[in-house]
Amino acid sequence: MGTTTSRRSGLVAAFTLIGLAGAGPAVAQGGLPSLGHLSPLEEAIAMDIGDVTLTLTGAIEARYTAGSDDDEENGPGLIGGLGAVAMTQLPNRWRVELGYAGQFVSDESLSSEEGKRYTDDAALSVGGVWGTVSLGNVSETVRDLTRRRRAFGNAVLAFDDFHGERADRSAGYAGRVGPFVVSGVVGDDSNIDLGLAFQRPIGNGSRDYRFTFRAGQGAYEAADDSRLFTSRGYSVVGEVVYGSTLLDVGMGQESFSSAGVNATRWYISSGIRRKIMVWGLSLEGHYGQIEGQEEVSAALGVQYDLARGLSAKFGLNYEAAQVELGDVKFLDSGDTKAALSFTYRF
Repeated sequence: MGTTTSRRSGLVAAFTLIGLAGAGPAVAQGGLPSLGHLSPLEEAIAMDIGDVTLTLTGAIEARYTAGSDDDEENGPGLIGGLGAVAMTQLPNRWRVELGYAGQFVSDESLSSEEGKRYTDDAALSVGGVWGTVSLGNVSETVRDLTRRRRAFGNAVLAFDDFHGERADRSAGYAGRVGPFVVSGVVGDDSNIDLGLAFQRPIGNGSRDYRFTFRAGQGAYEAADDSRLFTSRGYSVVGEVVYGSTLLDVGMGQESFSSAGVNATRWYISSGIRRKIMVWGLSLEGHYGQIEGQEEVSAALGVQYDLARGLSAKFGLNYEAAQVELGDVKFLDSGDTKAALSFTYRF
């Protein structure tokens, strides 16, 4: 059984961080509504209602998935999403934003939450020259600002994150100081996530480099549901952009503890992205170990922009990890999937 990947992570985090232009890749995993990742062929819909600016963005995607196992996700599927942000500016120049993102799937197997065909996120944020404070479903804020760039098409690199997670309902902060972006999240489960990003252009602007650091605490439930582990980890990412080519590498370490059962994990991920006219190509790989037991994944992504807002996407994703800690099945994942889709975004 392959791991479940959230198709809406970072949606509201993207909305609430609009004020941090260029701060980082705040986008949705499945390419559905996110104001932080509009291609040159797309443009968000905006209107003014009194002192409030309302921005709408949405997408509908028809996809077909084929995999090496008997997942219910295999076969045709339809995914639709809509996001809205209402923004106003106070007399003291503070920005107040209310964001909402909803997603509907034709089959529960495509959902990011088990048993639900409709999922949604919401967040409220207040921002100024001192940064942005947000409340709501913003647990992915730090992750989105410090992670490796997302791949093209339907490529999803498994395991390229901490296994430990934080509560979805959280309070977050992000602020820019020169070339640095500082971010932090505290979940309603008291787990925290902290990040620091540094980005600068080189020469005439055709080249760019970026470094990030992230440290966090979360919770991870073993694959057999027998234990809940406390997770503590840190990661670093280095990125170089030259013209339309991006190369990056990420490394991390994570420790787990639960009533006498302890484990340590390390991993490294790397990838290349290339934009050629209306084509987008990406190739990524991941290798890690948990107490000497391997986790491996790879992803190939292709995207072709057909027309304004319309694109064809392909992804080939592989993952394999069988990790046991004594009598605990810690991680159990193995699958190869291919996904072809047509997406219209507005």
